[in-house]
Amino acid sequence: MGLSVDYDAVRSEIIGKLLSQGEDMEDILNKLDASVESLPSVMEAKTLDAYINEYHVIVQRIYQTLNENLRIFAQQLEDACKNFEEVDSDLQSVLNVSNA
Repeated sequence: MGLSVDYDAVRSEIIGKLLSQGEDMEDILNKLDASVESLPSVMEAKTLDAYINEYHVIVQRIYQTLNENLRIFAQQLEDACKNFEEVDSDLQSVLNVSNA
């Protein structure tokens, strides 16, 4: 099986969607943050700070880590596309020179 890559499709269909979904996740995280930060308006307890801290330690960290990993993955795909494009272009140049 040969290598076939539609670079534009990878960029628009995969990388673009990953980055867009990362932005969606940031919006969700902001909504979660607002919900948790509103706890003091409806709750008064000795454990209130513990609940808020637990959220920051677990939920917020997971979302931020996942979002950062999505950005890294998208960048890796972009780098792979660039590398393949360069190799393909270099090979085409070599073949054009040898056919001249």
